[in-house]
Amino acid sequence: MDSALQFKYLECLNRLQGKDYLTATISFGAAPTIKGKKPSSLLNFTNKRKNLFTLWHCYKKELCRELNLEFFELKNRAESATVLFYRRNMLEKHVALSRNHSFLNSVGYQEAVALEQKLQLLKKRFVHSCTHEVGIFLGIPVEDVIGFMENKGKNYLMCRYWKVYQNRERAELLFRVYDEARSNIASAVVNFNERNSPEGASSG
Repeated sequence: MDSALQFKYLECLNRLQGKDYLTATISFGAAPTIKGKKPSSLLNFTNKRKNLFTLWHCYKKELCRELNLEFFELKNRAESATVLFYRRNMLEKHVALSRNHSFLNSVGYQEAVALEQKLQLLKKRFVHSCTHEVGIFLGIPVEDVIGFMENKGKNYLMCRYWKVYQNRERAELLFRVYDEARSNIASAVVNFNERNSPEGASSG
């Protein structure tokens, strides 16, 4: 995203309140998933900024219906929630790919057949730490998940949405696609805000 759009988006975000603020936050954070470019996205909500955690629990079902997303809370504590937003068909197909299926089986998912079973097992493991296989659910190439594990997060080729260990060209292409999805969402938020601001209304 270019710096001018980023500045405008953040400026608009700061002016938003309540459900509008939550919607803009999720739309931007999960943009590649909303646009069908990524099987899932992981976001964390706390009350440190504009009561996001409280807003999430007020509007989560209504908002996810509007965004056409499903969600699964991997963590839900007193004042924070870690939530996986996903497209069911896309995520089911992604985890069923032979290389991903084999990897998940190798780390203990043999009995977790349905997607819900896999997510429940992921949630159990997520209690203690951000377990490595979450990368598979997020659409990170299995080679990079394994590379991260073997290198303990070091010696990567590049780092943006994740740490890349193989096929830098593929990663750069995906990163551009994800950036474009976020730019589209940011532009939509800016345009909506400008149309609905008092200044925008009076100038029309």
